Amino acid sequence: MSVSRQKKKLNDHNPRKRNPSGIDKTTMFLSIAAVLLLVLVVLFMNHNFVESLFPGNTPAVRNIVTPEIERIDNSGAQENPEEPLVNLGVPEQTVESPQDNPPEETPEDATEVNATARLFFIRVSDEGKIIIKSVLRPVPSSGSPLSISIRTLLEGPRPNELSNDILSLIPEGSRLIGARIEGGVAFLDFNEQFRFNALGIEGYKSQVEQIVYTATEFPTVRKVQFLVEGQRIEYLGGEGFWVGGPLGREDF
Repeated sequence: MSVSRQKKKLNDHNPRKRNPSGIDKTTMFLSIAAVLLLVLVVLFMNHNFVESLFPGNTPAVRNIVTPEIERIDNSGAQENPEEPLVNLGVPEQTVESPQDNPPEETPEDATEVNATARLFFIRVSDEGKIIIKSVLRPVPSSGSPLSISIRTLLEGPRPNELSNDILSLIPEGSRLIGARIEGGVAFLDFNEQFRFNALGIEGYKSQVEQIVYTATEFPTVRKVQFLVEGQRIEYLGGEGFWVGGPLGREDF
């Protein structure tokens, strides 16, 4: 067999030689298919394009939309009248003190007790003689100084004063109803309990003396006119002690 025939025979058994363009067509077809698939994927990712092709079959994610707020034009509507303001008051002690500077503690009612009054009580000596005795007492500075002093006197001696044999002979339950000063005379009006003293004439004399001495501590008062329930009376305890006119320290 000649050489030319052997080459021809080998070429007949080699598929590449028989169809040299087969591989190129397959590769081209696969490339075109890949490009088309990529284009379809890109198009399907575009929601607007999908909606135009398949109306009503849009992905569920398109249903998640931001709701629009409807705005109503009230320009022509009648405006509601404004509601009246309600005064809720101002809470008590609403300002807090700084933690590093706490407020100083003050005694109770310290802002009111900033005056001193001289009150007159009595002391009984070893011989049984009644002696007038004065004490100094802190009192509020507001109000009428004369009324405050007399009302404080009616409260009686304090425990530390009782321990020093300081007593009061003013009847228990006595109360000052009113007080005024006219021409150096203090008109002091007491309730009905002031009229009766269980210690007799000495008791009446001492209770009047306590009131007169306490009232005349004020420079504007020289004498005291006693009233009971707004009325001037002649005696305490019936025919006990005369109080029909103004009395001063010189009358004892």
